[in-house]
Amino acid sequence: MSQLSREEALTIARNALPMFGIAEDAVIDFVKHRENVVFRVSEGSAAFALRIHRLGHRTDDEVGTEGAFMTALGAEGLPVPAVVRTVAGALFALVPDSSGRMHHVDVQRWVAGGKPLGDAGAAWLGEDGLDTEVFARLGELCATFHQASRRIGKVSGYSRPAWDAEGLAGAAALWGDPRRLGRTDDERDAIDAAVRRIGQRLDQLGTAPENYGVIHADFTPENVLTAGDRHVLIDFDDFGEGWWLFDLATILFWYHRHPQAVEYRQALLAGYRRHADIPERAMEDLDTFILARGLTYLGWAADRPGDETSDFLQSEVLPVVVDLCREYVAVDGQLPEGRLPEGQHTPRDASLLARRAATIGPHSPLFYDRPLHFVSGDGVWLVDSEGNRFLDAYNNVPQVGHANPRVADAVCRQLNTLNVHTRYLSEPIVDYAEQLLGTFDAPLDRVYFTNSGSESNELAIRIARHMTGRSGVIVTDHSYHGNTIALAALTTGLTVSEPFGDHVRPIHVPDLDREGKTSDSGVILDRALAAIDEAIASLVESGHGVAALLIEPAFSTEGLPRVPEGYLEGVVERIRAAGGLVIADEVQTGLGRLGDVWWGHQATGIKPDLVTLGKPLGNGYPLGGVVTTAAILESFSSANMYFNTFAGTATAAAAGQAVLNEITYHGLIARSGELGRHVASRLDDLVASHPRAASAKGRGLFFGLELVDDDGRPDAGLAKRIVEALVRERILISRIGPNDNILKIRPPLVIGLDELDRVIDALDVALAAETRAEAVHA
Repeated sequence: MSQLSREEALTIARNALPMFGIAEDAVIDFVKHRENVVFRVSEGSAAFALRIHRLGHRTDDEVGTEGAFMTALGAEGLPVPAVVRTVAGALFALVPDSSGRMHHVDVQRWVAGGKPLGDAGAAWLGEDGLDTEVFARLGELCATFHQASRRIGKVSGYSRPAWDAEGLAGAAALWGDPRRLGRTDDERDAIDAAVRRIGQRLDQLGTAPENYGVIHADFTPENVLTAGDRHVLIDFDDFGEGWWLFDLATILFWYHRHPQAVEYRQALLAGYRRHADIPERAMEDLDTFILARGLTYLGWAADRPGDETSDFLQSEVLPVVVDLCREYVAVDGQLPEGRLPEGQHTPRDASLLARRAATIGPHSPLFYDRPLHFVSGDGVWLVDSEGNRFLDAYNNVPQVGHANPRVADAVCRQLNTLNVHTRYLSEPIVDYAEQLLGTFDAPLDRVYFTNSGSESNELAIRIARHMTGRSGVIVTDHSYHGNTIALAALTTGLTVSEPFGDHVRPIHVPDLDREGKTSDSGVILDRALAAIDEAIASLVESGHGVAALLIEPAFSTEGLPRVPEGYLEGVVERIRAAGGLVIADEVQTGLGRLGDVWWGHQATGIKPDLVTLGKPLGNGYPLGGVVTTAAILESFSSANMYFNTFAGTATAAAAGQAVLNEITYHGLIARSGELGRHVASRLDDLVASHPRAASAKGRGLFFGLELVDDDGRPDAGLAKRIVEALVRERILISRIGPNDNILKIRPPLVIGLDELDRVIDALDVALAAETRAEAVHA
C-alpha cells in the first residue's frame, strides 16, 4: 500500500467504522500490514476484522466479488468468517485518505479464539511437527470448500484474474516473473525452462470442470485458523478461477522438505478423497502444481526486494525451487546440453550479471525481462554486445544524443588543459553560468552548480527552509525527486524504507483524461485546489508551516496528467499566500524537452522561485544546478558557505556549454515542438483505432499513451507487454504512472521524424497483436 503509514491507516479505519454501523469509539488494534492493512475492532462483546486493501491493487468489482463469494460460502455452511455489510448494504466501503485517494475497506466477523494452524516459514524449515491427522482434516476442508465452490460457481458480477496457465506461467504471471530472482544465468535458465514446461503441461491438462473451478489460491498454514475443534478458512484476497489441485499443491509446497512430507501428502490426499474425486490425469500434474506454486513465491519476492519475507524466500526457498526446476526439466529433456533457451543471455552476459550481483548487488534495478548489454551509441541508436542496433526512444540523459562529438571533444579538451573548482577564478564556469541563465526569464538570474538532480533538490529545499524559517513541504502523491535522506522522506512514487516525513503533505494531481469522465473540469479543479488548502492548513496546524512546494512542471512520474486550466496557477498562488517558495524540478522536463521553450515551467506557465536541474545538463557528464534569484542567493549564501568540488569545474562547464551550443545550433527547441505536434496527432489516431488506448499524453518529445482494460481500468500488464514487444523490435521505451499503465516515450532531442514514426508504427502493431492474443486466451 503505497505510502500509507500506520497512523494514516488508523485514520481511514476510524472513519470507516460508522459506514459499517460500528461505534466511532470502538477499540482498534493493529494486526498486520503486508499487502493489506488489518485491524481488530472491538465493540462491547463483538469483534471484527477490518481490512484496508492495498491502494490500486483491486478494482471495485474484484473487491465486491470477494465479499459476495465469501457470503455465498457461508450460506453453504462453509467455515469462513462472516462478511459484515455497510449500513447501505454494500460489501465494502470506499474511504478517502488525506489526499483524497479512495481506499477499499471491508469488514468481517472476528473468528473467536482463532489461531493460525501454522507458519509457512516454520513449515519450510521443518519446525512445526503437526500430526498427520491435521493434514487429513485439511484435505477434508479443502474438498468441502471445492464442493461448495462448484455449487456456487461464479457469483453475480464475478471479476477476478485467473490462476490459469497464463496466470501461473505466462508473460504477465499474477505474482510476477520468478526468473528475475535467479542469481546466475544458470539459475534463470533452469527457471525459464521449468516455467515453459509448466505452461505446456497445464495447457495439455485443460480447464474442464472436473479439474478447474473457483479456488482459494492461497491455501497456506497461516490462512487456516484453528478455533476449538474446527478449522476456519480465511483470507480470500487472491481467490479466483484455477485448478482444484492448486489449493492442495499450495499447502504441500510448504511441507515439501519436512521430515514427514510423505505422510503429510498421503494424509492430505486421503482426507480430500473422502469428499471429492481427483481425476487420474490431474494427479499426474500434482508435482507440476507444487513447483508452479513455488515459482509464484519467487515472482512475488522479485517484485519486493528488501522485504523481510522476500529475503527469506531468496535465501531459503530459491535454492530449493531452482533444484526442483532442474529435476522437473531433466525428466523431459528441456535444456539440451550446451544450448541456451531462446532469448536468454550469452555466456559473456551471464558472467557479467554474476559479477554485477557480486559487486554492486542483486537489487540494483535493470530494465526489461532480459537486461540489455550495450557497448556503444550514436545519436538515438545503441548497439548491444551481440551487434544489434536499438532505437533509443527513452533515455533523456543523452539529451543531444549518445556519444555526441561536440560534448565529448569539449570535455576531453578541458581535461587535457585544466580542471579546477570554484574556489579559484575560472572563466569557463562563469561563461557557462552566463549562457545558462540567459535561457531563463527574470528574476531568475543566479545559479548554484551541483553534481545531480538529487543534490539540486536537496539544496533547493535547504534554501527554502532558510528563506521561510519553516520546514513543511508539499509534493504530489506519486513523485520522485531524488535519493538523499531528505528526499527519501518525501518520496511517494517508489519504494523507500525511510518513513514518510511528518513535515510533508502529498497532494493528488487531477487528470481530466481519467476523472473528467465522471465530473466536469470545474468540479475537478475545485476539489484539487481544496486539497491544496487542506495540505497547507495541516502543515500550519502541525507547526511546520509551508517552506516549499516541490513539483515537476509536467508531472511525468505521475503519468503526464492533463490538468484542468488554472490548476497550476491556483496551486502556486496558494503556496505563495502561505509564505512558501515554489521549486520546479526540471531534471526531466528542461532543456527544450517540452518543445518551443527552454524550460518546463515556461511551457506550463508557472513562475518558480527555484529551478532544479540535473541529468541531461551535461549529456551524461554529472552536472546539475539550482537557478534562483539574486535576493534568494544573497540571503542564503551570506549565511551558509556553499561550494561544490566537482560541479563547478571547468570540465563540467565545458560539458554544459557544449550541450547548450548543440541545442542552439541545431534548433532543437523549435524542432521538439514541431515533432511533438506530429507525435500527438499520430497518438490521437492510435487512441481512435485501439479501444485499449485511452488517451494520448504529454507534449514535445515527452509523450505517452494511457492503456486500459476492456472495462476502462488501468492495465499495467498490457503496458508491460507492449514495452517488451517493442524491445523485441529493438526499440526502447518504458512506462510510468501510479498504475504503471502509461507508456513513457522520451527520446534524445536529436531523434528524427522517420525514427519517431517507426516508434509509433511499432506501437500500433504491438497494440493490435497483444489485444488479439488476449482475446484468443479469454
